[in-house]
Amino acid sequence: VAPHQHMARRSSIRMMSDEAPSPVPEAPATPSLNGWTYDKNAFCGGLPGSISPLGKFDPAGFATDKSLSEIKRLREAEIMHCRVAMLAFIGYFVGEAVAPLLGNSFLAPTAIVGPANSHLGQQNIFAFTGLTIAIGVGELYRALVGWVPPTESAFTIRENYYPGDIGFDPLGMKPKDAAEFKAIQERELSNGRLAMFAVAGLCGQELASGKGILENLLG
Repeated sequence: VAPHQHMARRSSIRMMSDEAPSPVPEAPATPSLNGWTYDKNAFCGGLPGSISPLGKFDPAGFATDKSLSEIKRLREAEIMHCRVAMLAFIGYFVGEAVAPLLGNSFLAPTAIVGPANSHLGQQNIFAFTGLTIAIGVGELYRALVGWVPPTESAFTIRENYYPGDIGFDPLGMKPKDAAEFKAIQERELSNGRLAMFAVAGLCGQELASGKGILENLLG
């Protein structure tokens, strides 16, 4: 009996060794960021932003056959321009409303007049320098957070960086749910795209008429 048991044990060990190992699940090719995973076959890599009524609008083919880094770089440029345009739209109205109050106090010693297009050129050297430094610090921070150092790879977005998500959320408004994040991202893009057209219109109107926006509105 013992030899028979010994042979059976050896046979079972041989069968176990001959079995194929269990497949190890492969990690996703690209990391999922805020619920988004790059899909080379999807429009714009599957990023949020294909919004009605235009949907997949890319007549010039800017987003066609682009790598992950290229798609993220294009979206980074778009979302940054959207945010700047939204601030600029408000700035046109606030700047022209506040301008008449300037020049009468040591807090704002420089008088600024006329359309908003000309306001930057009327700043004194200290205000202009401060603005330049603030913009430079902001852009440097964004570059450090989202971009690979140019000594390693030029014009390359970090793999774990979602375009526009620099971590600035003091009010904690960023959703944790992927569907909610997509909805908020698309609202931001919709407002930002509209703002880019609006600011271009404001700038063009002031250049054409020589008058400020509020002056045109109020007669």
